[in-house]
Amino acid sequence: MAFQRVAIVGLGLIGASLGLALHRLPRPPLVVGYDRAGPARSEAARRKAVDRLAPAAAEAAEGADVVVLATPVRTIPGLLAEIAPRLAEGCLVTDTGSTKAELVAAAAATAPGVAFVGGHPMAGKLTSGADDADAALFQGAVYCLTPTADTPPAAVARAVELVEALGARPYFLEPAEHDGLVAAVSHLPYLLASTLMAAVSAEASWREMATLAAGGFATMTRLATGEPEMYADICLTNRDAILHQLDRFAAELASLREAVAAGDEALRERFAAAREHHEAWLRERSGRPSDMPPLEELKGPNLFIPQSWQDALRGRRPERPQ
Repeated sequence: MAFQRVAIVGLGLIGASLGLALHRLPRPPLVVGYDRAGPARSEAARRKAVDRLAPAAAEAAEGADVVVLATPVRTIPGLLAEIAPRLAEGCLVTDTGSTKAELVAAAAATAPGVAFVGGHPMAGKLTSGADDADAALFQGAVYCLTPTADTPPAAVARAVELVEALGARPYFLEPAEHDGLVAAVSHLPYLLASTLMAAVSAEASWREMATLAAGGFATMTRLATGEPEMYADICLTNRDAILHQLDRFAAELASLREAVAAGDEALRERFAAAREHHEAWLRERSGRPSDMPPLEELKGPNLFIPQSWQDALRGRRPERPQ
């Protein structure tokens, strides 16, 4: 990889995993890290995800070829403004945030002279700390990139080089298109799991229910262990797309309620159709190239964010900007 120095601001699961992945390269760059939380800095250093720790984001970014902002979405515009005066000429700045439209617009307004390419790796775990960082986290995963018409081609090329160095698959989307898609397959599942957990645990008989709850309830609600700050930021920066998906789900739920209330025998067919759709998706996924994440991931403990939603897009292939 042509990069000599990479700065990672935010040393949680994604940032620390990115540092570990870069260190697996034959000729790894110098990785400088920063996180506002002391424990995150210490753990990233202990895991050797970074070569050096900086006392501030701007100092981490100084002299870097690439700066990766792996922090909650709403902190990124402020970080961009902070680091912009210290960036080397030609430095690529990218992020790993789960929403893109508001962020890309804010980046253009906050730091118009910075070569910024929005990014979002479709990879993760239920945990969020550096202690669970994994050098193979991005291997085979779809990594969304959301450049705009104003993004310098050289910056896009550098972003692609970074993504491929991590072992991931670059996937180009417009920012609003990205947000609409992930609202359904990433954001909505968390909101449903969190709401189910909140509703059931508020019942007067929750103590007795908790005794009876088993694998089905645990599987359905495990997404509720996601990072609260991250999902609050997601909801506040992707409101329209999330509201659209919530409205669609509410309508489907209302239809189900009517069918149950009416004692509709067609419930059997309704559930069978849902099972068939799920099985068809799994079959299609299993037929994907060998570098796609294994099918078993959907049945294992890591159900946080799908490792790849290339499947849902029916094999659409990205084209690199000219």
